[in-house]
Amino acid sequence: MREVRQGALLLLTAVAGAAVAACDLALGPDVSLAGLLLVGPLVAATRLEGACTAVVSFTALILGVAVAGREHTLARTDQLLSLTVLAAAAAYATWASDRQAALDSQLAGVAAAAQRAILRPTSFRVSGASVCARYRSAAPRAVIGGDLYAFADTPSGLRVLIGDVRGKGLEAVRLSAAAIGHFRDCAYTRSNLAEVAEEVDRRLIDDLGPEDFITAVIAEISPGRLRLVNCGHHPPLHLPAAGPPVLLTPSEPTTPIGLLPLPRVQEVELAPGDRLLLYTDGLAEARDPDGTMLDLAGLLPACSLPDLNDAIEAVLSTMCRHTHGAQDDDVALVLVELEPSMPRQHHVRTPPAITRTSAEPPGGPRKPAGRPSPSAAVSD
Repeated sequence: MREVRQGALLLLTAVAGAAVAACDLALGPDVSLAGLLLVGPLVAATRLEGACTAVVSFTALILGVAVAGREHTLARTDQLLSLTVLAAAAAYATWASDRQAALDSQLAGVAAAAQRAILRPTSFRVSGASVCARYRSAAPRAVIGGDLYAFADTPSGLRVLIGDVRGKGLEAVRLSAAAIGHFRDCAYTRSNLAEVAEEVDRRLIDDLGPEDFITAVIAEISPGRLRLVNCGHHPPLHLPAAGPPVLLTPSEPTTPIGLLPLPRVQEVELAPGDRLLLYTDGLAEARDPDGTMLDLAGLLPACSLPDLNDAIEAVLSTMCRHTHGAQDDDVALVLVELEPSMPRQHHVRTPPAITRTSAEPPGGPRKPAGRPSPSAAVSD
């Protein structure tokens, strides 16, 4: 997208320069429009990289000299002065563009280091489980945004947070960092999972604005058992070692963090080799150019790859193919596997339709408050 914008601006400056040169020739030698050729280099210096700015500047100077040569006015003092100013402006525009590009690169490096200190891709083993997490920002030159994940290895088991802050930009990054910090503290000091969510909500009151909230899922993984609290977030996808994938939709949806949630703990049995995929809007609501949402059941082959790192990268690749490379929202993914006694089989057959947990009420799950359900993207 950035290359397209730069190409369009290059074309625009070329057309504008040619138009100025044509008008100058049409008006004759008594009128000089060489000063108007300054516009191209100056605009390029604010929008284009150094090499592109140099091309625009050199083209403007060549046009000025060509017009003066055509009209036989190169020896005139006013024309020489105009061309000298044009050359100086072209040189300055190229230098300024190079300097700004170098400064942007330095700032981008500092920002990336600061953001990775808050949230970074990770892969580890703990408490009988393997974990892999990835983050892909939708914003150019950004490492993270409003999505978040965090982990805490507690006596109750591995606790995982995944969430999505309402809004974007630096404010969303600030709220993400605050939520991660509070979760890491509460995960060790609260024994009940619902209390963890409620305490994080209480601590975030001073950080959240009147319209801010964070949808979140907090999972607790221990041998043979998964506990969940869902605060208005997309339900995790349970991928049994043997059996169809299951959306773990809560029977009693609650409000997001920041809106006084009262979550209930949901319990699910886990078997060795089972996997759990936690995700945010960027995956659940990924659409192709026709507006069709990604079918979560289609992620089964990707999620079944033996290596978790390969599996989570395959999920991102599947999403990218579905959207044809477009990404409108940040994506955070956490893939967890209970360490199996035997290597996991890679599914190559057509994935089955996603089923739902038996805890769901008759007639299907209700939507979590304030968030669209990913059930629209999967077959019943």
